[in-house]
Amino acid sequence: MQALVLERAGELRLREIALPTTPGPDDVLIAIHTVGICGSDVHYYTHGAIGQFVVREPLVLGHEASGTVVSCGANVTSLQPGDRVCMEPGIPDLNSRAARLGRYNLDPAVRFWATPPVHGVLRPLVVHPAAFTYRLPENVSFGEGALVEPLAVGMHAATKAQIRPGDVAVVQGAGPIGIFTALCALAGGCSHIILTDVIQPKLDLAATLGAITPVNVAHENVVEVVQNLTNGWGADIVFEATGNSHAASGVFAPLCPGGRVVFIGMPEGPVALDVVAAQVKEARIETVFRYANVYPRALALIASGKLNVKSLITDVFPFAQAVEAFDYFLHMRPTTVKIQIVVADDASMAG
Repeated sequence: MQALVLERAGELRLREIALPTTPGPDDVLIAIHTVGICGSDVHYYTHGAIGQFVVREPLVLGHEASGTVVSCGANVTSLQPGDRVCMEPGIPDLNSRAARLGRYNLDPAVRFWATPPVHGVLRPLVVHPAAFTYRLPENVSFGEGALVEPLAVGMHAATKAQIRPGDVAVVQGAGPIGIFTALCALAGGCSHIILTDVIQPKLDLAATLGAITPVNVAHENVVEVVQNLTNGWGADIVFEATGNSHAASGVFAPLCPGGRVVFIGMPEGPVALDVVAAQVKEARIETVFRYANVYPRALALIASGKLNVKSLITDVFPFAQAVEAFDYFLHMRPTTVKIQIVVADDASMAG
């Protein structure tokens, strides 16, 4: 089949590649419809590696996906051909200790799409376990279905923050993950979000989505904004979603005494943290690596209409222009939030 193949750092090609299309007894064969471009996909494109995960041989990219079930394995009863679905891209060993503890995202043997050496799904067909494949409600589009994956990251972060009704949170970063985290935090009970970034159009878009105060940190002091909004107390939670070392090192400044910090973004190198600044506030620190046990809830929130995610799909490319879509990501407009690629031949560009 034809797929978007990362040959090596800096070289992407649409070309034929032999990949399996026969489902096992517990699998389904899925015709891919829509795939979102993630920052990790682009990082592999530009750098050829993320930490310990190194591209050593050609790799198909893409892990934020939706599609249609084509056929089912003999043991599959939860799905049938024709079902519109989205897919959780991480496949753990269900017998592992991490999986038995409910933390299957931490299984060292997890196979995650587009993470070397596991091929991703920027291709027409994929075989996937039915247990990690979810039927889309009728009112959820393929484009929205492909957003469930990044939304799950925000949902996992909000869950780890142990939000209490009425909490005020700071979210650092107005990229897709930051905005999704802000929406999940509001859905989880936060009364207000202060969202920071340096790109004003992204902040302006986010401000239309709920109780979100945008703060452009190139021109405003977020600590002063938080102090004014909280009568000098500080934010109950700070979500760090930029992956920027400087931003990550400053997470304790807007935090209230006894507050929680959740690290989501992954900096490229070590970050200097002021331990004393954390200690004097008895800050609790949480970290996030992907997600576990949140996909159905993320999908339910989209279907309920409580989260307006469709407006975050700002740029859509056909599969034939997949390479151009990645190059566009590198020089995207300030108004761009989420870029998606429509793989299905007969797909409407409206998603």
